[in-house]
This record gives sequence, C-alpha cells and structure tokens, in this order.
Amino acid sequence: MDRLEELAKELDAKDILNKFRNEFIYPEDKLYFDGNSLGLLSKKTKESLKEVINNEWGQHLISSWNNSWINLPKKVSKKVSIILNSNENEIYVGGSTSLNLYKLLLSLIKSNNSIKNISTDNLNFPSDKYICEGICNDYNLKFNLLDYDNNNLPNIDVLEQFIKKNNGIIVLSLVTYKSSYRYPISKINRICQENDSIAIWDLSHAIGAIDIDMKINEIDYAIGCTYKYLNGGPGSPAFIYARNEKQIGLKSPIKGWFSHSDPFDFSKTYVQSESMNKFSSGTPHIISMSTLDSSLDVTINATTKKIENKSIDLYNFFTEIFYDRLLNLGFKIITPKNKDERGSHISIVHKESWRITKCLTDPEYPGEKKIIVDFRPPNIIRIALTPLYVSFNDIFRVCIRLVQIIESNEYEKKDGSKDIVT
Repeated sequence: MDRLEELAKELDAKDILNKFRNEFIYPEDKLYFDGNSLGLLSKKTKESLKEVINNEWGQHLISSWNNSWINLPKKVSKKVSIILNSNENEIYVGGSTSLNLYKLLLSLIKSNNSIKNISTDNLNFPSDKYICEGICNDYNLKFNLLDYDNNNLPNIDVLEQFIKKNNGIIVLSLVTYKSSYRYPISKINRICQENDSIAIWDLSHAIGAIDIDMKINEIDYAIGCTYKYLNGGPGSPAFIYARNEKQIGLKSPIKGWFSHSDPFDFSKTYVQSESMNKFSSGTPHIISMSTLDSSLDVTINATTKKIENKSIDLYNFFTEIFYDRLLNLGFKIITPKNKDERGSHISIVHKESWRITKCLTDPEYPGEKKIIVDFRPPNIIRIALTPLYVSFNDIFRVCIRLVQIIESNEYEKKDGSKDIVT
C-alpha cells in the first residue's frame, strides 16, 4: 500500500471527529470538497424538516406559531451564540448576509453623524463591496477600496495606514474567500479602536470552521451566513452580531412588524424593539430557519476547537502529499502556511485550473467518482477541509486524482470555455 495512503488510514483511525461524518447524507458517487460554499445535509435536519412540514404546518397549521415557531429565532440565535462564544442577546438570525450588512451599516451611519467613510479591500467578497459602495452613493459618503495589486494576501502594515487615513467603517471578511487568509482580528480591532473607526467582520467563510471567540477578540459587529460550514442548507438565514454595549442607539432602517417592541399589540405607532429583534424586518422564515435548529447541534457537539484542530491536521496532511507529489506538476498553494493566518479551505493555482476542475467534477474514466471542488477566477481551485465530514483518505484521493489528471493529460480533453461557476 502507498505510504501516504497508509498514513491516511492511520490518521482516520485516530480522528476523534470521524463519527460525525455519519451525521450527514454523503452521496456515494462523490467526494465532496465544497463545504465552504454549501454544507452537506444532516440526517437530523432532514427529519426535522419532515416534522415542520408534515405536522407543524400540515396538521397544526397556525397554532404552531404559539406552540413552537414564535420562539424559534431566539432558540437558533442562542445556538449561534454558543458557537461564537457570545451572549445570546447579541445575535439576530434572519435575512441574508447582504441584507444584514446593509441594515447594520445604515444603522451605524444613522446613529453616528461623524461617519464619512466606508471602506473595504479587494480580498472581501464582491457582494460586500457592492453593499458598501451602494450605500456610499446613496448617502453621499466616501467609498474607499484598498487594492493589494492582485495579490491574494493583504499587507497588514498597509491596511493599518489605510484605516488611519480613512477612519470610519471598514468591512472585512475574517477568512477571505479566495486564498483562505485569516486576518489578525484582535490586531485589526485594536487599530480601529485607536483610530476612531468601526470594524464589521463578515464571518461567512469562518464560522463553524475555526474557533471564534467574540469576547476575547473584542468584536463589536459582525455578519455572516449559515449555509457553509454550519450546514444550514441553501439560503438558510444569516445573522447579525452586535456587542451588548454597542446596541444602544442603533436603529434598523426597516421598521417592520417583528422589529416592533410589541408586534402583537398591532399599535398604530411604531416603537422599535430594544433587543436585537430591531433587525427583524418581518415574519421569520420558519422552514429555512428550522434547518438550523438541528444542523447547529452537530457543530456544537463537535466543538469548534476540535473542528479547528482537525482542520489543521487535514491541511498538514494535504501539504505533505502536495510537496511529495504535486509541486513539480505546476501547482502552487496560495493559502498561508501559518495555522493562525488561514481558514479551513485550501486554495491551489495552476495554469490549467479551469480544465482540471472540469476533470474532477466530470471525470473521463468510467467508475471514477466525481470530486466536487470549486473554481474561482482567474485560476484558483478551492478545496474545502470541512472537518465534520472530510476524511484523511478523502484528502489522499483528491491529491492522487490531481496527479492522474496532469500526468495523463486528461485536462486536454476538456475545452476551456467557462460555463457555470458554482
């Protein structure tokens, strides 16, 4: 048996998180490395959805609001707060990441007349940039974009000077979506505090993959999604985090039904809730939120500390194979080596990345399993190390498949046209 394959078996046998793979529905014809875009469906979530649809909605109808649904947002928010080590009254769950960023930005602007700048950098997810730039255009504020000259990694010294020059609000992704770089969050927060600036952290590519402590890191504001490493399902509700003492004075720009201090009083006068419910625009999306009630339990039971530790081990095993088998085949890793400077996906580049991705997802050979990764322009292949269900043997197999694609010139059988990029 191959030395590295044997090592994979040994590591899997020692893996204390190995049992959690059985919590998910894992397709037999695939190897799945795209949990940083959409997590797997947990078996308990499938059953809980049946309960919501068949019984709560199908049989009990509107009485389910009083029986369970009205408390579901609070129940889910508490579970998110456990994962983030925050207070449960600091979390709102609902809406999308973009909508929540918009509401949070506008709340901060309206509560602080001194804010003149909203900034981000070119490593942030594009939709965050769209929101920031759009609000600046609509409210006559200055939008600032820090461009690292097509480098996939930031320069923290340059970022510090940028914040000092453009004090106001800066929006950053804790883990960047292309290279998996992780910012030194405590340092950036301290820089912002010393320069009269506010940091909003997008945790979408971080939550559920690395251990995040909102208290220790003194995070004031954050947003993020739940369908990646938290396995909430497509379009599952996003969240807003605001530290308790920072909630005072915040006013949501949308005066909705459930953001009222007493929505079932049906008052003619709007009185905003003083809790994080102020960000609730309307009726909670019960079906999509119900997936979180069960899926978050898997992460809580595994603990993010153990999840991050396994992520580190998966990365180390990948790089051992990489430098032994892949380095001389034209591949390069752009994800940082330092464990404190990365999230839980590996980004590799190759001049034929797009056609290689096609080979992985649509193999030429009969019986070859599809390997689901994702491609990001111009030449990045992202491989998600999702510790809850990715094994060390999975890592070995994707690396060996990459070797096969290059050595057999299989990629030459694929055309270079780019169709759907997932």
